[in-house]
Amino acid sequence: IMKLSKALKTKQPAVNALLQAKMEAAEKESIDFYLEVRSDLKHISVEPWDLCKILANLIDNAITALSEKENEKQLHVEIWEDKEKYYFCIYNNGPVIPEEEEGHGMGLAIISRILKENNGQITVSSKEEKTSFQVEIPKMTF
Repeated sequence: IMKLSKALKTKQPAVNALLQAKMEAAEKESIDFYLEVRSDLKHISVEPWDLCKILANLIDNAITALSEKENEKQLHVEIWEDKEKYYFCIYNNGPVIPEEEEGHGMGLAIISRILKENNGQITVSSKEEKTSFQVEIPKMTF
């Protein structure tokens, strides 16, 4: 019940369903999935379908990276907002992304296109102990 209630905090049913499915996928791979939602995503400018593409690609990449790891596998998904933007941070304790691989997957190309269309951005950081993808999307202006 705890896992379920944490995933169903947004006003975006498609995002809620996606997070629930990804939690289950991570569990099957013996990955500890930590989800922290501090926004209802009520005023997000990105279409729910496109937001799901962004989150699904980043979470799937993290699950793939962690599946190669032997012991403790952790995947964190944090969603929050401030006055101007929504933030989505997906990070894990998997292996460092090799230089030649960074930015060459089809998933990241799709994410980049969606973010460009919505004036968003993504920041990637990959170190020995943590690989992190942070997405920022401006809020709709009324």
